[in-house]
This record gives sequence, C-alpha cells and structure tokens, in this order.
Amino acid sequence: MPFVKVNIQDETEKFQKEDPEFAREYAIIETEYELIKMAVEMRKQLGVTQPEIAQESGLSQQAVSRLEKVGHSPTLRNFLKYLSGMGIEIELKKKALEKDERLAV
Repeated sequence: MPFVKVNIQDETEKFQKEDPEFAREYAIIETEYELIKMAVEMRKQLGVTQPEIAQESGLSQQAVSRLEKVGHSPTLRNFLKYLSGMGIEIELKKKALEKDERLAV
C-alpha cells in the first residue's frame, strides 16, 4: 500500500467542523500554545535568560527550557513561576461568548 500524503491543517479543520468537542479542545490547545509563545517572546524582548528565570523562580534551568519547548504542556504552577521569574503577571478578563460557544464543564 503506497504512502498517502496528508495535509494536517486540512484534516484538523475538517475534524473541527465535524466534531464540536474536538473543536473546543483544539481551541484550548491553541490558546495554551499562543500563551506560552507570547511569554517566550516577552522573555526575549526583556533580555532575560533561562538561567536568570530559573534562579528567580525556583525552577531548574532544564524545567525552564522544557516549558518553552513546543509540545510541552507545563503545569499552571510552573508557568506562573516562570512568569514571576521575569516579573510578569497574568491579568484575566471576561470574554464575550455566544450561547453555543460556552465550554461545558
């Protein structure tokens, strides 16, 4: 059987349209990825090194490096320590959701 090329982006979009639960979970993963990406960009803009964050946060340098890698899902506690290590805090705000967009908990 020959190998068939699959376009991951097309398949993901297809699953999101077909399965509302998949779409909700995928949106959460995308948000997590973007949040970590923003934090790493802020670290670089501030000129803070991974070892400096490790020292300030109490995380190991390896934990800081791992947190910044794509595909790693840090605990909330470690992510907050990471942010604190560079003097950043999170501010929450309510977002407007359509009735059918509310997350089922």
